[in-house]
Amino acid sequence: MLPNGMARQEPPSIRKGGKQPKILSDDKVKVLLNNPNMWYVVATLPKWSSGVVGNIRSMQQRNISHLKDKGSFECKQRKNNEGVDLYIRFVPIGE
Repeated sequence: MLPNGMARQEPPSIRKGGKQPKILSDDKVKVLLNNPNMWYVVATLPKWSSGVVGNIRSMQQRNISHLKDKGSFECKQRKNNEGVDLYIRFVPIGE
């Protein structure tokens, strides 16, 4: 028997404030971390993107900034018929 005003309940999920990453989301980061040194196409962009690529390379995105001491992300862009493919791989330190 629980005391008055107490109930078993899971806490609600946390709302993340601010701008959420669209190109390199948490799900994509998990795949890259679990498969280091393998290239993946993570997005097809309408045009060349220097800002997004620069933020990923410099590890400035909030969802990857804590990985600076573990390794780095390499990015390459290649033109295709629909736009520009963004290729990314995670390279652990020491490899």
